[in-house]
Amino acid sequence: MIKIKGSPLLLGIFLVSLTLRILAITVPINSDEVLWMTRGSTFIQNLLEGDLTGTYRRHHPGVTNMWVIGSSMLANCRLQKHFPSLLGLNQPLDLDACFNQVQFPILFYVLPRLLQGAIASACMVSFYILTKRLLGQSVALCSLSLLLLEPFFLAYQRYLTTDALMADFSILALLLFLLYLRSDRYRRQLLVASGVFMGLATATKVTALFILPAIAIWIVLIESGIWRTRFPQRGWKRQLADFRWWGLSILGTIVLIWPAMWVSPSYVVAQIYKGLLKESARGVLFFLGQITDSPGLLFYPLVLAYRLSPVLQVGLLAFLAILLIPKLRRHQKKMPEVTALALVPLCVLLILSVSDSKIDRYINLFLPVLALLSAVGWLEIVVWVGRGAEALRHRFEKHHIGQWGINRGVTTAIALFGLQLIVLIPYYPYYLSYYNPLLGGSGAAKHIFMIGQGEGLDLAAKWLNQSPNAKEIKVASWYSSSFAAYFHGQTLPIEKDILPDPQPWTTANRVVLYYNQFQRQLPEPKAIAYFAPQQPLYAARLHDIDYARVYPGPVPLPEDLERIQVPLSISFGKQVRLLGYDLNTSKLSPGEVLVLTFYWKFLAPIPPDMTINISLRDRQGNLQNRSDARPLDGYFFTDKVTSGTVLRDVHKLTVTPGKPPNRYRLEVGWYLPSNGQALEVRDAVGNSPGTQAIISELEVIKPDT
Repeated sequence: MIKIKGSPLLLGIFLVSLTLRILAITVPINSDEVLWMTRGSTFIQNLLEGDLTGTYRRHHPGVTNMWVIGSSMLANCRLQKHFPSLLGLNQPLDLDACFNQVQFPILFYVLPRLLQGAIASACMVSFYILTKRLLGQSVALCSLSLLLLEPFFLAYQRYLTTDALMADFSILALLLFLLYLRSDRYRRQLLVASGVFMGLATATKVTALFILPAIAIWIVLIESGIWRTRFPQRGWKRQLADFRWWGLSILGTIVLIWPAMWVSPSYVVAQIYKGLLKESARGVLFFLGQITDSPGLLFYPLVLAYRLSPVLQVGLLAFLAILLIPKLRRHQKKMPEVTALALVPLCVLLILSVSDSKIDRYINLFLPVLALLSAVGWLEIVVWVGRGAEALRHRFEKHHIGQWGINRGVTTAIALFGLQLIVLIPYYPYYLSYYNPLLGGSGAAKHIFMIGQGEGLDLAAKWLNQSPNAKEIKVASWYSSSFAAYFHGQTLPIEKDILPDPQPWTTANRVVLYYNQFQRQLPEPKAIAYFAPQQPLYAARLHDIDYARVYPGPVPLPEDLERIQVPLSISFGKQVRLLGYDLNTSKLSPGEVLVLTFYWKFLAPIPPDMTINISLRDRQGNLQNRSDARPLDGYFFTDKVTSGTVLRDVHKLTVTPGKPPNRYRLEVGWYLPSNGQALEVRDAVGNSPGTQAIISELEVIKPDT
């Protein structure tokens, strides 16, 4: 029998857990983390200023996150004040300015992540201790091996979002409550401790309350005598009294740690209710290749199939066999405990499936429970293998299922740790890019799920930072605050809500688009259609998916102008000059799309409805194809342009199917659709061929050439 000493093992669990959470601590930044950095900063600032009502920031409500982030930000700001260049800022800021930064430097994320990692790691130690008391050391070791290296779980454990601490506090609350229910003596301290952790979980994310129906079922089954072999019946009066104590512990914890509840409880409750209603109707989701507001009942089964590791899934299948086969079930002495735990994910999934708003991260609430159930399944698999192997039969016969031996548990835990490590390592440190490789991995998942929450933006920023003039470059980016933490130049947002004013990205030198923008057609289909045919300068590729693509922006850099394929100097009236153009090809088949990039220099404002006409004519001058569009597909306001502005402008021309092979003239001009008035063309020497400039010849070839 192998004996594992307590203190070194607990220290080892803490250090392994912490190491996994802080390796590559600044990569990546989740899109929601920036929001919580802002909320945490505002939370601590309002607290310091005595504005207790102002400590309500969001309906989640994320109180524990805001304490972690806010206290870390206070430390960051103190450090920044005394050592201005230490955290990436070149000048000292007062406390108010430090808290209210629009975009936080990347090093500002280190302290909050360290503190959260330490808290989460302490929870993992507690998870082991409580699981050992409830189900034995073998299950405790195996479940910890599974959970610590589960890619999807670990990804969110590293992020400064509500999912990490909610999951950690919730599982401790559940284990403590089960230990209390199982105890022969009336041990109210377990009940109160469970309530405290449940209060912390609820104050972190209100969806932690989705486990309450499972707990209610526990009480009913216990008092019905179904689990009397493991859980003593106390009577309904005692159970209800205990439940009140538990509820008071939850409420007391929330009130104690949330200053807004001290002064404005009715306001807080009303705001949470309004926020939850709005959250349930978020819309613009992507599932099974379609944009949808409600993914449907198939969503979470597919999430569990693609987001969980094969190692965890095999154990869960074995546990399901135990649950369904009476012979296996009878051998389990602790079957009531594991059945009680199995009710938790079942109840939570039923509640989540009712809501229209479905996000894969919501399964974090019960992932620790799935690790426990999978551990039970794996230990049963080991017994099955042992019974089938003649050489090992004697060794396993003395470890009857339900009397989980330490020797077998340690060996299984080490094996599971190794298997999980093999699954995890290829995704370091972008663990959220994991999708089950046995089901096609990312290649299949990109047709099913919305892809990406900020992964790869650091790579795009790193590539752009290599430019010699990076600090002078303007880059517009989706998830702009996440991107800005890495980029040395100026970051502009790509707005989700389209406004009538010019969009910020129209003034950018480079534009960074994200994979799920193409999936969800955001900010709108027209904007995506403008960039879709263009060739990106760089793609941040993770597991066969271009998470972030860097495109040339509407405002070309000097080096862009030097690389124009066909430089020209053609004037259109006295308002605009064509500096040159790029073509994606000079030969194409009927039905194919020609992509033209014009470089315009505006000398004066022109009417807002002025249109660019691109024509394809045969040698006799007969019109064969025509495309009419405004500059930048209407996103560029020509009536507000300043003299000297240079615009990189992309257009498409589709060659009509069935067009006979031939050489055609490519022409361009500017005109007003309302009255047909056109700008007169003038070449470099002042000659005027009319209102259409012939810029190139295009060869249409046979499709099979």
